[in-house]
Amino acid sequence: MDPRDGVWRTQVLQRSGWQRRDIQRAVKEGSLLHVRRGWYGAPQADPRVLRAVKAGGALTCASALAHHGAWDVTGTLVHVRRDHNFTSPLSAGLKHCHSAGGTRGAPLRAVDDLATALRAAWGCLGPEELVQVCDSLLHRRMMTLDELAAILPRGRRTDLLLRHCDLAESGTETLVRLRLRRRGIQLRPQVWITPGDRVDLLVGERLVIEVDSRAHHTGIERFSADRERDLRLRSLGYTVVRLTYQQVVHGWPAVEQSLLAMVRRGDHRWRVRPERPA
Repeated sequence: MDPRDGVWRTQVLQRSGWQRRDIQRAVKEGSLLHVRRGWYGAPQADPRVLRAVKAGGALTCASALAHHGAWDVTGTLVHVRRDHNFTSPLSAGLKHCHSAGGTRGAPLRAVDDLATALRAAWGCLGPEELVQVCDSLLHRRMMTLDELAAILPRGRRTDLLLRHCDLAESGTETLVRLRLRRRGIQLRPQVWITPGDRVDLLVGERLVIEVDSRAHHTGIERFSADRERDLRLRSLGYTVVRLTYQQVVHGWPAVEQSLLAMVRRGDHRWRVRPERPA
C-alpha cells in the first residue's frame, strides 16, 4: 500500500489490515472516500489521481510522471490508462493513453509506475515534451540514460530522443536549449563561470541565458540573489539575458528573434578577452 498513491483497491486495504467494517466506518466518518466500485481514496489524495480512478483507470503518461516528481508538461489535462472494460467517453480534461509495448490489462494501482508511464508518454507526447520529461528524470536521478533506453521502444525515434537529452534543471531550460540548437546556435548547458556561479545556458563564449522555471515569482530572496549574480557576471564582461516562464512558453517567437539578433551582432563572442577571475 503506497501512501503516495492516495487511492487503493479494496484488496490492498485488506492486505494492510483493514476489515470491511473498518472501510465502511471510515467512509461514513469521511476519513476515506469511495471513489468507485472496489476503490477507495484518502480525502487529501491528488485530485488528478482521484479523477483517473473514478474514470475507470489509473493516472499515467505525463500526469503519472509529474506525480512521481518529473517536470509537469500536462497543463490542465489528466492522462488516464483505463481498464478495458470501461468504454464510456471520458469527461472533459481527461485523455486516454496506452502504454506502448507494456501493460494492457486493468490497472492494479491508482498511479502507473515510472516505466509504464514513460512508455505511455512515448506514444502520447510531442518531441519537445518528451525531452523535457526525460531531462527531468535524469536531473532528478529518477532514471539513468541506460534505463531510459531499456524502457522505451527500440528504434530511430528513441535514439533521436535520447541524443537530444542533456543537462537541465527545468523544463523551460530544455525548451530554450532545444529551440536554439535547432537554429544552429552553439551553446552549453549548466556551465560554471566561477566556482560560485553556474549558469543555465552559455551561448558561445559570453552570452549567458538564465531561464526562470516557474510561472510566478519565487520570492524576494531568490529575486535579489539572481540580480546580484547577474551583476557579478556583467562585471566580468558577460552579457546576461534572463527569460521568464511566460516568455519561453507563451512568447517564444519574439524571444527567439531577439536572441538571434544578439548572436548575429556577435554578443556571444569576446571582443577583448578579459582576465579570468582567480
